[in-house]
Amino acid sequence: MKNPYAEMRKVPLNYEGIQSSAYSVQYQESLDEWKEAGVVGNNYMLLPNIKVKEAADEVALLSNIPFEHDKTFFDGKRYVYSLRSTNIIGNVKPGDDMALGIQFWNSYDGSRSFGFSMMLYRLICTNGMLSKQYFNTFRFKHEPNSNGWEESLNQVVNTINSTSQNGLDSMIGKLKKLDNLKITSKELGRIRHKHLSDIPSGLWGNIIDRFLDPSKEYHSETSGWGLLNAATDILWHKDKPTIASYNQNASIVDGLCKAIS
Repeated sequence: MKNPYAEMRKVPLNYEGIQSSAYSVQYQESLDEWKEAGVVGNNYMLLPNIKVKEAADEVALLSNIPFEHDKTFFDGKRYVYSLRSTNIIGNVKPGDDMALGIQFWNSYDGSRSFGFSMMLYRLICTNGMLSKQYFNTFRFKHEPNSNGWEESLNQVVNTINSTSQNGLDSMIGKLKKLDNLKITSKELGRIRHKHLSDIPSGLWGNIIDRFLDPSKEYHSETSGWGLLNAATDILWHKDKPTIASYNQNASIVDGLCKAIS
């Protein structure tokens, strides 16, 4: 992974002396080398990833439940910082406990604003589960050094505290229903073509292979819950994740939850 906390700068673009309204965002890859991350407008709020990490750590410190760092992602453009709690907030079945996670993101190319969202972790295997349907996102209107920062931070902390107290009953209820969904070949076809049709065929093949692998004890269940964990195990624990891995994780979680609606 590239260094997510390398020095960065916004450089004005020009051609043969003609000044452009666009700027090149660059990060320092080595002592004498800078790499371009993207091109943005003059008004784009360029926020160093280290400031996002500091904000995330502060939110974790101020929350009612403890969080610890789980994963950091940076591809030279997009940055994702994930933290998880070990506090049980519910279970899908006895011994299969769930915990709350939080995720902060940023970008140097303008593709994603500085923001925050929540997620779930399956504690037995630390699989992270993302969702665009069940978790609201929060986009920060201010940066850490601005006057409105304290209010933004408090909003995020309040969101975490209220969500953890509610126990995320709606989503965990869906996961329990998935555990009761028996996966036959006919059901597998319905899920694939009706609810997960946007998942690449190569990834889908890997998920089915993992789902059917008898050596993976907590995957080889013939239920929708087992299928979901086969997918999140692959996507969350990839040696070289991509931003697509995060998006596909959310698509599969939401698609399978929709399949039992």
